[in-house]
Amino acid sequence: MSSKDLSRFKQLYQIILPYREMLGVSIIFHILCTCLGLLMPLVLKVIIDKALGSSDLRLLFILLGTVLVLYWVRAFFFYTCNYLTHYPIHRMLFDLRVKLFKHLQSLSLRFYQEYRTGKLISNILTDVTALQSMLTTVIVAMASALFQLLFVTLMLILLSPTLALICLFILPVVYAVWAIFRQMLRDRSATLREHMSEVSANLSEVINGIKVVKSFGKERAENRQFMERLKPTFDMSVSLSMRSIMLTIVMDQISIYTLITVLGVGGYLVSQGRLSIGDLVAFYSYIGMFFGPVVMMTNLVPAISEGTVSAERLLKLMETMPEVKEPSNPVRLGRSEGKVSFEKVCFHYQPNRPILKDFTLDLEPGLKVALVGPSGSGKSTIASLLMRFYDVTNGSIRLDGIDIRDIALKELHENIGIVLQDSFLFSGTIEENIRYGTKNTSFEEIVEATKMANAYEFIRELPDGFRSQVGENGVSLSGGQKQRIAIARTILHNPSVLILDEATSALDTVSEAVVQQALDKLMIGRTTFIIAHRLSTVRNADLIVVMKDGEIAQLGQHEQLLSQDGPYRALYAMQLKEKNDPSEGPNYQSGRFSTIVEA
Repeated sequence: MSSKDLSRFKQLYQIILPYREMLGVSIIFHILCTCLGLLMPLVLKVIIDKALGSSDLRLLFILLGTVLVLYWVRAFFFYTCNYLTHYPIHRMLFDLRVKLFKHLQSLSLRFYQEYRTGKLISNILTDVTALQSMLTTVIVAMASALFQLLFVTLMLILLSPTLALICLFILPVVYAVWAIFRQMLRDRSATLREHMSEVSANLSEVINGIKVVKSFGKERAENRQFMERLKPTFDMSVSLSMRSIMLTIVMDQISIYTLITVLGVGGYLVSQGRLSIGDLVAFYSYIGMFFGPVVMMTNLVPAISEGTVSAERLLKLMETMPEVKEPSNPVRLGRSEGKVSFEKVCFHYQPNRPILKDFTLDLEPGLKVALVGPSGSGKSTIASLLMRFYDVTNGSIRLDGIDIRDIALKELHENIGIVLQDSFLFSGTIEENIRYGTKNTSFEEIVEATKMANAYEFIRELPDGFRSQVGENGVSLSGGQKQRIAIARTILHNPSVLILDEATSALDTVSEAVVQQALDKLMIGRTTFIIAHRLSTVRNADLIVVMKDGEIAQLGQHEQLLSQDGPYRALYAMQLKEKNDPSEGPNYQSGRFSTIVEA
């Protein structure tokens, strides 16, 4: 066994370790079941040599009755051992899927940016299914087959050492063929599984972007590309299947040649009086039982190959460590006051490409702080760091004077809420989406939250009201309606610190006005970070932080910043130009700009 095989075996053993006792009992029952079946050739030998040879009908009927009882007992053991096999394996895979899902929840956002969604789905569903196939058909069956092989080999030697030598000479040939095909099939299975993961990832991507596909009329192009991606998997699948069939044919040919040789040599020994007819019949029956497990093990090679590859992929996924980790001794925070401090925060997604540089900001509870600046200046990164989606590279972020890395993630997120530009809704009802993230919420509290979020009126007008299905990511609702449901969800969440990340930038003027009213209610009494490109939404902020190249370029209120010659004034002028006269920019010298500002 190679070091790679040994490593895979150890990885597989890690998965089945908690269930080894039940699987052990199952293997014992399988062996007992196999034993009862292996007694049949011996009974056949006695029937031919004793009962039929001496015309003893009484002995014949006793033996036939014994066979019947043996197979009744065998049927009971067969049912029991299969239950003891399938229950722990299905339970093991159930727990494995849950463990995988839980592990995925613990991984940081960086992992999801680098690992494609379709491949994750393939891991959780396809790889676990392949592992299930291997466990149910291989582990117990392999143990039973090995026992049967040893028992039959012993019986062959006892019945006729001469004929047994023929079979023993065949074993090295069988093993060599099995090993060659096993290596070949395993390598091809790994390649096929990787290709299928890529196909799954691309399929998920196209389905998620179906609007873009249809908008540009790219259906035929996507169909062609899907076929091109799928074609290699088709070729590999056919090749894998034909190699499996070739292995079966080779093993079948070996068994046929062996049987013919045994019958020829055995017939000669019977004619010489060195072997009875009953011995030859029993030997011939055991030869079939000898090659049965050998052929079965060769047929299991594809399942073994796919299963070990799947186990390796799953364990590799499980070994991925989350970048953001729970503190070993978390500090109890309770209900936060909302005091937030950034102390010389530096951060980069990739080495030598800093996003934030010595970002320092100290905020008292209840302040409304706007983060503005061009795309890529680090605004959304600040929100992600505060939510602890990522950890800072250098410096620290404190909530009520406590480093957020020392606070349990659940408790941190209970105190910080976020409303995104495109708030995500889960498939289900409006009520279920509003309840998401809160416990023991009464329906009256939900209604009150929707009223505060300006969502109650449109929900009430829907045919099923709060029980209306929203569809995948709220496809049945408008952008403004989705945002108001997200705001109601955040109102129920009742955080001390609120992040509004471009919460109204994707809405039309009417929807923006309604949503903005809801956001104004939501911000009362909370420390609020408003991330915005449109400066008209941040005029009333207590503090405006102007970002440029990951650093603070300006600090102040709206009127103060407009009176200074800096990036904020330039941004504001540019937006006024786009709004009022796309063909003409603001004229600072003529005083037109100051007139517009005052208006």
